[in-house]
Amino acid sequence: MLISTLYDHFAYHLRIKRRSPHTIGFYDVSKRTLLRYLAETAHAADTDSVTVMELRGFLMWLEGQGLGVGGIHAHARAVKAVFNWAYREEMLEKNPAKRLELPTLPRERQPTVTVETVQKLLKACKDVEQPLRDKAMVLMLFDTGLRVHELLGLTLDQLHFERGLVQVMGKGQKERFVPIGSKTMSAVHAYIRRERRQKHAGIRALFLNRCGEGLTRAGVGIRLFKLAQASGIKREACAPHAFRRGFAVEFLRNGGDVFTLQQIMGHSSLDMTRRYVTFLDDDLKAAHLRFSPVDRL
Repeated sequence: MLISTLYDHFAYHLRIKRRSPHTIGFYDVSKRTLLRYLAETAHAADTDSVTVMELRGFLMWLEGQGLGVGGIHAHARAVKAVFNWAYREEMLEKNPAKRLELPTLPRERQPTVTVETVQKLLKACKDVEQPLRDKAMVLMLFDTGLRVHELLGLTLDQLHFERGLVQVMGKGQKERFVPIGSKTMSAVHAYIRRERRQKHAGIRALFLNRCGEGLTRAGVGIRLFKLAQASGIKREACAPHAFRRGFAVEFLRNGGDVFTLQQIMGHSSLDMTRRYVTFLDDDLKAAHLRFSPVDRL
């Protein structure tokens, strides 16, 4: 079987499982990258010929192309996912990715939005073309911890402000209700009332671009980048997912528990939520000062 055909079958499987277009698109990128490697190295692009040695060579080739360890790790995960699935479905007699090792990721702390960062961004919002929209978007991200595709998927019908909730469609089409604070609700109300102008009545997306159509993922990234530039902040320090981390850290710092945080963020396991505890160095230090067993001798 051609590797391109195998990936096409896997893409159909992802659509049946109702995975997001972003996820399906990534596997398409992975397919094209793997096929490019096989073509450049004169390897046959079929499942009967590919071996674990060739897949390891693919990862080495990615490194030679200048891709970072995170990107290489992502491609390795994609390759293993496709071949593991095909083997379980008995589409392959052998699984060349079974012994493919994932590269070790550096244990670097990811950028996290802080309260001070948000204050600077809100100040920068005053001088942009659509200040109310950008202010509402920044507050919504920091107040709810939504993923960027969840933010873009919000419609007017999903705002249940009388209950202090927003209705969110998360990963795997799993619906959940996320609490929202009064300041954020006020900012969103102001944006809807004074600035939001949809191109036609059929557009229900909450956040719109200057043409009155729904904002895209790239559009959100550009808006945050412009605000970061105006605030003297590094781009990665206020990326969409940095807001999600920042929300989790502040929630825990202000007394929230990991079980509630898991439900708000839509994590499938508690282990995913516990990762945010590692961002609380100052809080852990303060707790140690209070409860140090040696200091209390």
